[in-house]
Amino acid sequence: MPTILIVDDDAGFRKVLHMIFDQGSGFNACLEAGNGVEAIAKTEHLLPNLAVLDFSLPDMNGLQLARELKAIAPELPIFMLTAGNDTEIERDALSCGITAVFSKLDDLMTLVANARAVCGIQ
Repeated sequence: MPTILIVDDDAGFRKVLHMIFDQGSGFNACLEAGNGVEAIAKTEHLLPNLAVLDFSLPDMNGLQLARELKAIAPELPIFMLTAGNDTEIERDALSCGITAVFSKLDDLMTLVANARAVCGIQ
């Protein structure tokens, strides 16, 4: 079963995502990281099947982190979460290899459904 890495500096929001992904979504485990450095280390050692990144992190933005993660694991699907609907951020994200961009304001079950599809979970 696939493993997902959730990267967000808001511990409460990470827990919400963790809970949503744990509820029979077909994922084996949810790894959590509160910043980019921690996410890079977990990716190097644990090679998750999907990374879900917040755009705003304390040590780097999500685009910078996505580039770092792609250098480690070029085939890693990456979803980015934003606080709103910014088309410029979405365009930049897609151009640097991010698979999809979601707003934290949208229904998070859409995120889970897309994660299942990207990871091949029926």
